[in-house]
Amino acid sequence: MKFVTRIILIFSFLLSFIGCVTQKQLKEDYHTKFYTDRMAHFTVNPLTDNQIIFFGNSITQGGMWKSYFPDLDVVNRGIIGDNTEGMLARIDEVCAAKPQKFFIMAGINDISQNRANKEIISNYRDIISKLKSISPQTKIYIQSVLPINNDFGKYKRLIGKEHQIVDLNNQLKLLAYNDHITFINLFPLYAGADGKLKNEFTSDGLHLKPQAYNSWVNIIYHYVKD
Repeated sequence: MKFVTRIILIFSFLLSFIGCVTQKQLKEDYHTKFYTDRMAHFTVNPLTDNQIIFFGNSITQGGMWKSYFPDLDVVNRGIIGDNTEGMLARIDEVCAAKPQKFFIMAGINDISQNRANKEIISNYRDIISKLKSISPQTKIYIQSVLPINNDFGKYKRLIGKEHQIVDLNNQLKLLAYNDHITFINLFPLYAGADGKLKNEFTSDGLHLKPQAYNSWVNIIYHYVKD
């Protein structure tokens, strides 16, 4: 009986160890060359106090935010391929700078990497909690994940995940409501009647064409300026 108990304990330990290794691997998948290079750029160009920060992945990085708001101190902190864990890993820089406003869009890369919405929302909570704790005066804006269009066939890992995006946006809206922060729903702006990202806004079914950012800017204009 003691031998059986010992075998069970050893087996349980091995399962726990494997689980930890797997979890560590998941937490490193944001750490790409794009991420490393962009973080090096941020080191050379640090944030200053009271700025307006756009925080996110490639969709955010693709926006010319300073050009859209030339009279304001606006900073682009988007990174190609970043996910919510990568953003959580770099939120300390933002917190230390105590920004005036913080616009975040995140989640599509997590979905592509098969993360559940529960995990994405948990990372969002941690990001927001850190920022609120260290910089309580910062106005936070959660921007919805944009629709996708799998008719282009370019991003295989997003095929069949349209419903997860809709569900994530619903959860983000609830998170914003519970945390008394602003939720900006950009999804309807870019979605056609079929719920897909309109062809005129994209060249690959995921990213926006340069001119497509104009509609985004129009929606958030008063949030940025006020």
